[in-house]
Amino acid sequence: MNVEVTRVQPTIAKRETQRYAGIRKVLRREEVPEVVPDCLATAFEFLQKHRVQVIGAPLIRYFMVDYNTGRIEIDVGVPVGVTLPADPRVHSAQIPAGTFATVIHQGPYDALVETTAALMDWAKQNKVIWMMAEQHKVTRWDGRVEHYIVGPPDEPNPKYWQTEIAILISNATPLTRRSKSR
Repeated sequence: MNVEVTRVQPTIAKRETQRYAGIRKVLRREEVPEVVPDCLATAFEFLQKHRVQVIGAPLIRYFMVDYNTGRIEIDVGVPVGVTLPADPRVHSAQIPAGTFATVIHQGPYDALVETTAALMDWAKQNKVIWMMAEQHKVTRWDGRVEHYIVGPPDEPNPKYWQTEIAILISNATPLTRRSKSR
């Protein structure tokens, strides 16, 4: 059996706080492909109604991953430059400022898990500490985001889709490791 191991060399960069319009969901990982399009449609409809400009690619922000049950807690959203009016479905949120490790995944979404695993392996090998807490196989993330840079409906061919995976690095990671760039 020939198993291809994905290896990554992430870019390390400081980022400012990023405001976004989000819809919170708790679901099973395999439900993401059905849930995300409806959430994005709701968010875009809300933003259009309130004349709020989108300033970046759609995103999923991970708050919790439960490896025992396969459940995740996420925000599905889009970057915006203003605080949003109150709404029961769409809320204002912010991705925290800090130093992020990022990689670009090229290809179908179902292979994102391998690229994310490769980024996790890179962190372990390089003694990089994420801003997260893990207990009893449940991980709570301070800053783990996927930005869907190229994808449907603009690009129908999954081979050309691009997703940025960005994870916030802990300040406890030695400065020499955090300051390496590109």
